[in-house]
Amino acid sequence: MRKNTSALIPVLIFAALLRVLRMVVRWDELTLAYAAYAEPLTRSLSEFHPTALIGHWVGLHPPLHGVLHACLELVAPIPFLWMGMSALMSLLTVYVIGRYAGWAAALLVATAPVLLLDAAEVNNYPMAGFALACVLITARSHWVWFVLSVVFAGWSHLLAGVGAAGVVLWRIWTGERTERVGILAWVVIGLLPIAGGMLRLMGLGSTWSQPDVDVVTWGLMILDTVGIEGLILAPMVVWGLRGPARSGWLVLGVALVFAVTMGAAAAHQRPYLGLFAPFAAMAVGHAVQRKPWLLYLVVALCLFRGLRFGVDDVRRINEIRADLQTERGIDFALANARPGDTVWLVAPALEADDDKTAMSSVLWRLPPWSPMAIGRPVDFEYKDYRYGQPREWEGLMVHSSTELDAAAFDHVVQARFAEGGRVWVVLYDYTPATGLTDRLDRVMQPYKSQRQNVGTDRGLGVDQVSMLDGLK
Repeated sequence: MRKNTSALIPVLIFAALLRVLRMVVRWDELTLAYAAYAEPLTRSLSEFHPTALIGHWVGLHPPLHGVLHACLELVAPIPFLWMGMSALMSLLTVYVIGRYAGWAAALLVATAPVLLLDAAEVNNYPMAGFALACVLITARSHWVWFVLSVVFAGWSHLLAGVGAAGVVLWRIWTGERTERVGILAWVVIGLLPIAGGMLRLMGLGSTWSQPDVDVVTWGLMILDTVGIEGLILAPMVVWGLRGPARSGWLVLGVALVFAVTMGAAAAHQRPYLGLFAPFAAMAVGHAVQRKPWLLYLVVALCLFRGLRFGVDDVRRINEIRADLQTERGIDFALANARPGDTVWLVAPALEADDDKTAMSSVLWRLPPWSPMAIGRPVDFEYKDYRYGQPREWEGLMVHSSTELDAAAFDHVVQARFAEGGRVWVVLYDYTPATGLTDRLDRVMQPYKSQRQNVGTDRGLGVDQVSMLDGLK
């Protein structure tokens, strides 16, 4: 049953605020690294190779998100547009769930920790969650809208397609006999263009090469992701699961366990768990309809976790603002670089990014609302991380990496020198990385350089800026 959308307005405002905070916090070097995955699709679009678009999978990720990202890369390569696309998909999930299951269900989706952590990421999980929400709200609708939603889910993520398949099974089992064959046929036709890429993926040994799962560790990660509020809400979810939500939940759960145990999915990856959120929200909406007093519990728990999440992100934003008031190595390099120069940012990966809590203020010197087109300073494979995913920004070529690879660095530097440019190497947040300065010195040893220490970083040392302008 559709609900009155006016009651959703405060929830949507709250959800939008939390997602905007995420966009601010998550503008860092990792965002540029993740954006590199869409470069082959960008190239295929620019060269008019549609078949390459259809067949391009990255891990368990079908091409739809990559194609949309590639379109933005060609038309408006602005980081906040890539991140905003995910935030919009996440917000639309809140809306459609609330429109059909009530504002309590919408509040659960708006504050679900795993959805918030991924809300502004350059990946397809927010889109996949939105697609599953569409599948659920069309499960009892006209078969055309239902088929379109299922195909959308399949093109968004492999596991989202599996969850949608669970809802298809429910529809075929309970729906009109005359529409069963038609639904199956049109779903198959809609998914056929990406079937080849999926089969090729299944045949690759690397698809099944994720580390063996430690069941205890995986269980603890799930509990940590759900949080205390989620554990309290869990019985309500189980009790409220009905019809298509229950079928999709069960099929998705079995598929995820199978994928993890077979090595196709990594047990440490939290975003998979976010695909269960639309099903859980529908269950909570149903539970609140049956027992209205549960609304108070849902609101209290969701507001508490949402506010806690928002306060943490505000704290991170204040840290970024404070750092922007101090001079860093990148400030010195940008102030002294001239058009045609290269600025190569180097910072070690000090923590894993699985929980999406890593942050960096350095990249905020490059405003995420300014254009940053894919850079091609030399002929190379853009996804080769050794080249630092170069971007053109205000006449400069900006690279970002965790180390300097001698071969890739020489390739870029010598091409830049041939064009009359200089190369600035900015090392920051590096003190805990033992031996990193020595390794960089060895890579830069063949070149004439001037080095300067600039400011202080986040308590991890003093930034080093080296300007290279030719061979020794």
